[in-house]
Amino acid sequence: MSSKPEKPVWMSQEDYEKQYAPLGQSQNGVPDHREHTVFKSMSPQNEDKSIQEADNSSQSSEFIQEPRRFKIQKRRHGRFDREDRQKKLELQKMREEQLKKHDIELAASRAINVDQIVRQHYNERTFIAKKSRRNLSPIIKLRNFNNALKFMLVDKYTQKGDVVLELGCGKGGDLRKYGSTDISQFIGIDISNASIQEAHKRYRSMKNLSFQVILITADCFGESLGPAVEPFADCRFPCDLVSCQFSFHYAFESERKARRSLLNVSKSLKVGGHFIGTIPDSEFIRYKLNKFTKDVEKPSWGNSIYRVTFENSEYLKNDYEFPSPFGQMYTYWLEDAIDNVPEYVVPFETLRSLADEYGMALELRMPFNKFFVQEIPRWMDRFSPKMREGLKRSDGKYGVEGDEKEAASYFYTVFVFRKVREHFED
Repeated sequence: MSSKPEKPVWMSQEDYEKQYAPLGQSQNGVPDHREHTVFKSMSPQNEDKSIQEADNSSQSSEFIQEPRRFKIQKRRHGRFDREDRQKKLELQKMREEQLKKHDIELAASRAINVDQIVRQHYNERTFIAKKSRRNLSPIIKLRNFNNALKFMLVDKYTQKGDVVLELGCGKGGDLRKYGSTDISQFIGIDISNASIQEAHKRYRSMKNLSFQVILITADCFGESLGPAVEPFADCRFPCDLVSCQFSFHYAFESERKARRSLLNVSKSLKVGGHFIGTIPDSEFIRYKLNKFTKDVEKPSWGNSIYRVTFENSEYLKNDYEFPSPFGQMYTYWLEDAIDNVPEYVVPFETLRSLADEYGMALELRMPFNKFFVQEIPRWMDRFSPKMREGLKRSDGKYGVEGDEKEAASYFYTVFVFRKVREHFED
């Protein structure tokens, strides 16, 4: 009996035992003609061929298995890449927050103006809003309430065929409101170019608006509107109505800015026209600040929905009075809407006095809750079932409740001025 050949490197021990078992006998000692036949066919030439085929088979096997190892390795790298990206995003966010905090400190010390912070915030909010679903917002009831109130205010002071100028128009959220009043032209101006672009998209998606819409990127508080609107020859000035919703507080960064803003309003408005808006209620802010003791460095209050934080204690140390009606900065946070953006107190008597200088007389000032209660009876049949449902509280009445009540009903006030005479600059 010839001895068994040496086990090839590529062959497993089990295959080797099967292949080179004693002639005519299987591994378990049972005669097997197939093994005998296979062994007989192993001539030197055939053996070389078999080895070559086995080599090819082995390479083929390795080739087949390689992608699997590669995929596993790729998945591992993918996981590490995701973790790395996540760390980089977190680091970037932390840096941005630090820079923003630094900018807020500079704005509080009046070393820089607030325009860049505001512009950046609303550019970012426009991007975030694209990726979110409004109906899932945690402040959806508050949004419904604010929208309903603006419907009431716009409808009350807008006439058919009016030309409307909206300062701080944002993403054009109020376009639909003017559609129901049948105006002839809407001019919207905002400092955020991303918001203006989104307003353009919103307008193009509205098929049933019959009025002309002109949207402009510009600083409507700190600069004259003349150069901004000059390229838009279709703008029909003076306007019948000027509106400024939830943004006029930026104008009170300085006296120069407040005066420039009111001059823009007055020059844009015809005699008999109205200037309407919504601003934080300075009396409510004073009421909150008066609860703090003088040793508090940064007065702050709020709840799960909103938070107000003053960067200094000037009001407290000045015997509970603002040392100046301008530049009284606080940061405002509103869940799912505003991320600690600097705002300024608008002392209402100062606003009324300045408006009078520029030819505008006060016609209405009313906190949100009172204005809503006054106007809601005549709107119950006008609101859609969806809007009515969105305004319904847990007790069956209409409005906002809980933490949202303080953030909307109490914190904001409605104002209306009517232009009674032309203002002529010295």
